[in-house]
Amino acid sequence: MTRQNIFALGALIALMGSSFASAATELEVARVNGKAITAQDIRSALGGLNEGQRKSFLKDAAARRQVLGGLIDQEVLAAQAEKDKIDQDPEFKDFMARARRQLMMERLVSRNLAAKMNEAAAKKYYEQHKSQFSTDQVTVQHILLDTESRAQQVIKEATAPGADFMELAEKNSKDPSAKNNRGAIGTIGRDAPFAEAFKEAAFSAREGQLVGPVRTSYGWHVIKVTEHKVGKVLGYDEVELRVKEMLRRDLLSDYMTKLRQQAKISVDDKALEKM
Repeated sequence: MTRQNIFALGALIALMGSSFASAATELEVARVNGKAITAQDIRSALGGLNEGQRKSFLKDAAARRQVLGGLIDQEVLAAQAEKDKIDQDPEFKDFMARARRQLMMERLVSRNLAAKMNEAAAKKYYEQHKSQFSTDQVTVQHILLDTESRAQQVIKEATAPGADFMELAEKNSKDPSAKNNRGAIGTIGRDAPFAEAFKEAAFSAREGQLVGPVRTSYGWHVIKVTEHKVGKVLGYDEVELRVKEMLRRDLLSDYMTKLRQQAKISVDDKALEKM
């Protein structure tokens, strides 16, 4: 590990809010401008390593000195920054205000979801949503529109006798890629990086069926499923991380819905259109 890497690691530890331990309770290995650096600070700087790596690293005297060098550099820089009153810069204050806001939001979400994010809840979620963890695949085409009413109109056109869905996609879709792929997305699985509403609609459709309008953050979709391959349901152990991520997503969505209902929100659609 280079001295530069050690320094970067030390800087990361500082940003995460770690502080030097008291010399009264820990072995002091250096002092910078009267401030102690302890053995615990060196161990903390290796927090990104696993236990075996840490033990191996700490046995190497040269490696310990490298870590210490990084922490000394960190203290020297911090002292100079204080001396130059960097914390009084408007840009610094703005950054700290945004960082504080972000950390508060993350802490709020963590505090409110933690009790519901346990192994039992994840396994229950899996049992209730097993179909979402299958190896099913669908081949889809879509047309993206700005409004629901326009999507409804395109559905009428697409279901008319002799209608060519891909031609309609090329002419009407707001998806920039439609000019080249004529609305053809290809074959996707349950874990594809698409909006959940889009995937739910596509996988619930029969082969050859047209569904919609489906709303996502991109607009309103008219979806056509050209092929639907039924796979097998994967075991919990195979999809544990996906299950927990989806559980967290749904819990967060429910929490945000509750907060929005309690908040006073107004949107100036005219102003938004002028942007």
